[in-house]
Amino acid sequence: MNAILKSLLTVVGIPTLLAAVYYGAFASDIYVSEAKFAVRAVKGATTSNGLSAILSGTAPTSGGQDSLVVMEYAQSHDMLAGVQQEVDILSHYSSGDIDLLSRLDEDSSDTEKLKYFLDHVILHRDSLSDVITLTVKAFDPEMAQRIAQQAITLNEEVINTLSNRMEEDAMTSARREVANAEVRLRNAAQAMAAFKSEHDSFSPQEESSALFSRVAGIESAITESRAALSEKRAYMRDSAPEVVSLKNRINALERQLRIEKGRATGNGEQALGGLMTEYQPLVLEEEMARQQFAATLSTLEIARLDTLKKKQYLVTFVPPSLPNEPSEPRRLQQVIIVMVYSFLAYLIFGLLWAALKEHIS
Repeated sequence: MNAILKSLLTVVGIPTLLAAVYYGAFASDIYVSEAKFAVRAVKGATTSNGLSAILSGTAPTSGGQDSLVVMEYAQSHDMLAGVQQEVDILSHYSSGDIDLLSRLDEDSSDTEKLKYFLDHVILHRDSLSDVITLTVKAFDPEMAQRIAQQAITLNEEVINTLSNRMEEDAMTSARREVANAEVRLRNAAQAMAAFKSEHDSFSPQEESSALFSRVAGIESAITESRAALSEKRAYMRDSAPEVVSLKNRINALERQLRIEKGRATGNGEQALGGLMTEYQPLVLEEEMARQQFAATLSTLEIARLDTLKKKQYLVTFVPPSLPNEPSEPRRLQQVIIVMVYSFLAYLIFGLLWAALKEHIS
């Protein structure tokens, strides 16, 4: 019985005593700052922020993927370097004021520093609500809050970078199409202006309409003059002045008609037929260029609105808290845990030893 008590005191009492001494006299106070945030997107109208944005339920499915990106980034060396750049956490965690067991070794490797950092800067993601809880442990309340704020800032920059890159990728193609359509429209307008300048014609189409109107007017005048000539010949001789005048008028009108028709059908240097043959393709090209330019502008606007709907934001609805008292270590709880685990170890090894002795016997 004395042997059992002696072994029990050795296996359970010594670790418990050491734990009581360490947690009672040496363990440094740990302050915990907590924050909650989530990745959300504007879908439809740009409205709320803060807690209402979280509860609105308007985040697209890609928000979960970006939350995973945040979780992965938070466990990287880049996150540690980013926080260290603004807040000298390595000096804080390796300070001589911290107890030896809780302190970061100044000569530790980068991997060990990252492991220590991840033990003190913890992110937990709720898969149902997609809310991320950030917990920062430090040995000073202001330092815990500063580290949490910097961690959120860095995560926000990552989300903005990803969102802006997605927006730029979506808009680049649309802008390129608008630029190509603008060049085509400009070329078509320049070709049209060069044609008008070369042929001294403001609008061959309008001139053609005016020409056909003149031809119709001349033909109408010839018909009227021939009718008048037939009427005069009924009671006048061909040598009569009025008859001769009508004949001359008809001849002049017929000559003018041939000239005008020649311009319309393509005879002569000023023929509108040839001009229209060159002009119509220019008109068609300019109209198609205008339609293409309008279509690309519409596509650009649609792409812009679509990227706005998909734009991601990191919404912090519970800002980093400033702890007013240490949360860890839970000294009595830790001592009890050491005692319980020591007692369990004593029982397990005791049973194993008893079984081994029985087997040997």
